[in-house]
Amino acid sequence: MHKYNKLFFSVLIFLAACSGNKAPRGIIAQDAMINVLTDIHIVDGSMYNVMQAPDSLYKYGTDKYQMVFRKYHTDSAQFRKSFQYYAANPEKLEAIYEQITLNIKQKSDSVNKVNLDKINKDNKRRSDSLNKLPKRAQPKPVTAQPVQPVIKRNFNPNIKPRKRTHADSLP
Repeated sequence: MHKYNKLFFSVLIFLAACSGNKAPRGIIAQDAMINVLTDIHIVDGSMYNVMQAPDSLYKYGTDKYQMVFRKYHTDSAQFRKSFQYYAANPEKLEAIYEQITLNIKQKSDSVNKVNLDKINKDNKRRSDSLNKLPKRAQPKPVTAQPVQPVIKRNFNPNIKPRKRTHADSLP
């Protein structure tokens, strides 16, 4: 009987190990999980602009996370289950986070480019408007002048200092 128990558990362990690499039902696909996690991390970053009181973080954070879940047609329970599955498979999770890093870098680069273009456009507009002014109306360039310290000297070398007496220290 002891031999059959060993055989049964050996076969059970073998079957459990050979279940395959298929994701269980209800798990978010890897490509969709990349997009969901990218938006989740962007929401996390935007929460730094909110006052850090616990009630306000809950109030504003919950709505933002729910918007992300609605965007990808999922909910927090399915997200949590999917994240636990990918956390149990480090190779898959590493691949996901490599792609998330690229996505966030690409988005931040595009935002920085738009901001730089806007600054350049504003500077060009300002310089063009200054060039349209008549010559005498243009402001003079401001140059930094070194500031000379003002030293007041009430010292007369011909006057000798008087000796201090006990009466000088009385009020």
